[in-house]
Amino acid sequence: MANPGVAACDLSAAPVAEVVAWAGKLRLGHDLTSAAELAEYMGWADQLYKRDMDSLREIEKAVSAEMPDTFKFSTAFHIALKNAISKKLLDTMPAIHCTVVFALYKEFNRILPKGEAKAGECHPNGEDFVRVKHNQMSWLFSNKADSSWSLLGVDDGCDGLDKKSGAQLEPSADLMERIVASEGFKNVTVFRLKNAIKEGKTGACGLDDAKLKSEKWSEDDKLVASSQKAGAILYGLNLACAEAAANPGKKHIIAYTDSDLSTDLALTGLNIDTIINGGVDCSVSQRFGQPCAVNCSKLLPDDIGGGIGAGLARDSIVHLTLRHKLRKGLLPPLELILDTNCGHKVLSGDAALATVSMVRDYKGSFDMDWLMCLGIASKKAGRNPIGVTAIPWTASVGESNFWSAGPAAEDDPCVKVRPWFKIFAAITQMNGWHKEKLAEVGLLTDECAAYTEWVNGLSIEQYKGLTDKILEKLGDGELTKMPEPSIMDMSLDELKAAAVA
Repeated sequence: MANPGVAACDLSAAPVAEVVAWAGKLRLGHDLTSAAELAEYMGWADQLYKRDMDSLREIEKAVSAEMPDTFKFSTAFHIALKNAISKKLLDTMPAIHCTVVFALYKEFNRILPKGEAKAGECHPNGEDFVRVKHNQMSWLFSNKADSSWSLLGVDDGCDGLDKKSGAQLEPSADLMERIVASEGFKNVTVFRLKNAIKEGKTGACGLDDAKLKSEKWSEDDKLVASSQKAGAILYGLNLACAEAAANPGKKHIIAYTDSDLSTDLALTGLNIDTIINGGVDCSVSQRFGQPCAVNCSKLLPDDIGGGIGAGLARDSIVHLTLRHKLRKGLLPPLELILDTNCGHKVLSGDAALATVSMVRDYKGSFDMDWLMCLGIASKKAGRNPIGVTAIPWTASVGESNFWSAGPAAEDDPCVKVRPWFKIFAAITQMNGWHKEKLAEVGLLTDECAAYTEWVNGLSIEQYKGLTDKILEKLGDGELTKMPEPSIMDMSLDELKAAAVA
């Protein structure tokens, strides 16, 4: 197992202090491709689930109420603990049907079990994510005989061509269908976005077919180049809504997530609690920015066991805080959300349909645009739009293509800030797209207009000057809060004064 030499602890009955002390001895890193590690932490979750909620919350507070404390504990333990809380919360809920939607695109490797590379069977980066997602949801709902769930994968254009090797591989949707058939799963379905467009189904549900066909469209291949996950997710949301009619008497919940295992689906009970007991339409999972959120993206060295551990780089704290500060000024519906990019959002089925036709961004900033639309539509309907839910999240590093600003010259003085700065063009564009609708629901304030005017004119050199001054002011001490309070306290005039190229 992942923690040889660590004595066993009765996690179901040991005193809180003993559990916390035991957890502090575990290997910090976690490997999403390891079936043994997954089984180990789910064993811990089973034991922790037997505890009462008060003691679970005490343990949670001890290991993750403060961001620096999260770095001291095992990624796997963070997940096990939150899974146990999630399941206990779900047990108290009314009857539910939960549809999980995720996109497929060139998932040749993570969809397979881990093993020596063998096309269509195993891969060193394999996460076996279809089977594991099914197991995670089965575990979460195992005590909910009155409830049900399904998995819905949507492929937005995988042709089977591996650009890295040039090899022709089995397309993602075909792979998933083969896995589903081999396991006999009855509640897992695969859809192909291009087929739906050609059959007129996407236009009927509110998607912009002209936009979906606007880039590299060919009737003969499978690619929908204008969709980078967005088209697949939006079509999946519409498909998910149809499941409500087939499950009368149950509260319909839709979760949309990434195809990889970065978010354990057994955590979804936490989000359902935010929706039902928090009285909101949508729960956005947060990896940072609130107590008990755990961002695990730090690649640990082999001499301490390797894997992915909890951590958040100093520069990331500054840039993420500044992005949140400016974005909340331009996009008021997102004010509560510091982490819009976390690949796990859960919403009431009632809130999904109205958003499909409103979304304009089908590419890299889809999450922000969709959340903006949801915030506007829910507010217009007189409902509370968005709540946030703290989760542990683990980076899937083996196959991920991290978002970047593209190539830059080595002597470019702004090279390090370009990926962070690029997002502001999308944010100001979204403000323009939804300006009239923001005004309709009373969210287009004078402050919003002032931030929009300034950010529209902000150059990358000025942004670099701003971040340089903030970093200089913060000094070399450890940053213990996220978002960083001193940045959040800056007025617009102070931001302008600091942004000097």
